[in-house]
Amino acid sequence: MSARQQDEGPRRPARRRGQPTATEDRARRALGGGGLLLVAGLALVGVGPSDAGMALTVLALVVLVYGIHSFGRLGPEHDERARLPSR
Repeated sequence: MSARQQDEGPRRPARRRGQPTATEDRARRALGGGGLLLVAGLALVGVGPSDAGMALTVLALVVLVYGIHSFGRLGPEHDERARLPSR
């Protein structure tokens, strides 16, 4: 093992282009799940005033805020066109 390989630490498998990372996948699931929970909570509240509907709606909003926050923390999308200098 060379000195360079020892400095790099454990190697991760190469990621295919366009394939989401685990963090991005988790953020997308939080956004989708939060949206579904929000629709379900609003449907429960729309049928009649219920504590379960209010709690589900608040929980859904928290999950949505987490999803938006974690998706925004991923940083800018790395695109080949973004690296080219503009004319």
